Amino acid sequence: MRSVVFWLVWMGIAFTAQSQDGLWERFTLRQSFQSRNAKAEPALFTFTKPTEKQASWLVNAAIGVNLLKPNKAMLSLDPYFEYHKNTLIDKEQDNWQLGLSSEWQSRNLKEKQWSPIFITAIKYNEDNIHKNTSFQGNLYITPLFKGKAMDPAYFWIPNNTSNFGRILQFSYTPYLGLENENRINTVEQASAGSVYRAVARVTAEVSLFPKDRQLRDKFGFYVDWQYRNNFHETVPNLTKSEHQYFTSSFNYTFFSADDGTKSAKIGLDYVSGENPTRNFEQQSFYAVSLKVKL
Repeated sequence: MRSVVFWLVWMGIAFTAQSQDGLWERFTLRQSFQSRNAKAEPALFTFTKPTEKQASWLVNAAIGVNLLKPNKAMLSLDPYFEYHKNTLIDKEQDNWQLGLSSEWQSRNLKEKQWSPIFITAIKYNEDNIHKNTSFQGNLYITPLFKGKAMDPAYFWIPNNTSNFGRILQFSYTPYLGLENENRINTVEQASAGSVYRAVARVTAEVSLFPKDRQLRDKFGFYVDWQYRNNFHETVPNLTKSEHQYFTSSFNYTFFSADDGTKSAKIGLDYVSGENPTRNFEQQSFYAVSLKVKL
């Protein structure tokens, strides 16, 4: 019942704010709203149904709507619903979030050489495995610089795309940030309390054959490394203060819209570590997944 109420509130906010033209164009299906890269990555789905066994799922998906008009390109404001479920692994994950995400480029690159980008979110989080509910918040910062015409000599500049001949295209994004988790309902008293984390994160993307008309944007590698440190906590049963999470994937894009806003991929993924923001516990796995971005 509580899930239904949250869904109704969220949809009410979205549709009230979006009663003007172009409503559906502002809805997006993505993997997550946690970072710039996750918003650019497609939602991920895997389903397995053995003949005589229980079905298994892998879902990493989020749907959101931008409350601001497209001409407000330096600021986005997205109510969103995010769901992560994985029953293919040893320690199952079943987690959903409802929140409000914002991304703000504070300076105009037409006038400045660079600008910080602030990614913030407030969200309600429910862990269906451990029966914990919490309110979470985050603030991440990454720098954005003026483009260098894809010159490979500037590959070291964050959020800058560089072409290395006809073979590959490279870009990476570093983040620094803070996260908090305030648990409001737990089964065990020892699980209650608050956690504050410092975050460092680096993502990198390599696209193959960037200048080939037929193969461009078809094949690519993606890597994501995250480090979290609990610098303050009041949860008695937490035994670890450091958390690392790593994922890598090789993807083949078999459909892409001309403007790049919609795509479908098949990906081979490897995941290792733990991500407490999604209630993903320490473990590792491989998966072949369908990835859809709308």
